[in-house]
Amino acid sequence: MSALPSITQCGLDTEGCSVWTHLLKAEEKASLDPSRYIAARYNDPLVAVRTVGFFLQDFWEHSSDGSLGSTLPYLRLLRDIRSCLEYMHEDERYDAIIQLGRLYQEYLMRAWKPTPSHHPSRPSFDVHRNRILDEVDKSAQTRHNVRKQALLRDGYRCTLTGLYDMESCKAMPEIEQARLESAKPCAFLEMAHIFSESTQDDDKNHAATIFAILDLFGLKERTKSLYGRGTNELHNVITMAGELHTCFDHFELWLEPVHNEDNTYDIRWSPGVSCLLIRSHLPDRVTFRVEPGTAAAAAAKGKQLKLPDPVLIAIRAACTRVANLSGAAEQIGILRDREEMPVLANDGSMAELLSSCLMFTSQAANVSLHGITS
Repeated sequence: MSALPSITQCGLDTEGCSVWTHLLKAEEKASLDPSRYIAARYNDPLVAVRTVGFFLQDFWEHSSDGSLGSTLPYLRLLRDIRSCLEYMHEDERYDAIIQLGRLYQEYLMRAWKPTPSHHPSRPSFDVHRNRILDEVDKSAQTRHNVRKQALLRDGYRCTLTGLYDMESCKAMPEIEQARLESAKPCAFLEMAHIFSESTQDDDKNHAATIFAILDLFGLKERTKSLYGRGTNELHNVITMAGELHTCFDHFELWLEPVHNEDNTYDIRWSPGVSCLLIRSHLPDRVTFRVEPGTAAAAAAKGKQLKLPDPVLIAIRAACTRVANLSGAAEQIGILRDREEMPVLANDGSMAELLSSCLMFTSQAANVSLHGITS
């Protein structure tokens, strides 16, 4: 967990610097907050303050390169922070900043939480490709169908390493032959969701709050594309080796859009995952493209296989960067698994976790915090 940079090093514009001093004061107060030492992993006020600060800094840094679409995310968060500062008393301003940080942790960061994965089916290659292309652009895509489409689009290879899908190599001689010619190994490939499929498995208020925040960031059209089964669309999925998918889901791996290079991303890692053997197969930069033979076959049918959405990838990257800097990644992992929360201990050690769960539940029912939905 990193401390917020000083006012001279934050790199913000005049408006941002005007609220940064207040965030630094809140950070100092949070570092001395007694509640940190009750069960800091679950509900650390210091993490909440740093979440707000690092999101503000990240949104500003990436507002000019076009990866987030516009300056709207930065301006929106700036407005929310100012709303927190309208309270007369310092303690109230501090509490409001903490609540804002926790809201962003719960409803923006957790929108990218893991989705269970499955393995592919095995028809012959030509029939397989034609059947998949026939399903493209149909409404109400299933998870199974979009996984087949993603594998076809990506040439039955991990988009990051180039490793071939083991099950597809076994099922289709053409894929195995291509693998042998490339001298690339096999791996079990999975379909990684950029915006989590399971987000809408929670209660309706929770999902509605996440979509409301994305709307406020100027992502209304993309938000619409994710409603219901919209998460199971090609623009929201990436084919990855299973080990990388796990890292991606747990904010240990992310993709940084490269300015002025379409569908091109730098691969980034959080500290502590350098021991992964699969990293030896990874380049520093990747470009997503539809496999040429498949692109031609799709064009012949008047179909288009969409590539992963750069803006969704950019928003996820922002969340991942902030989660690692602020220390929120650990909290998200714990709260993500809160349905497995054990029986409360007699010594009260689980009280802070229970408080977090109740707080997030109540926020889903009423998320009018300082004009967040106004």
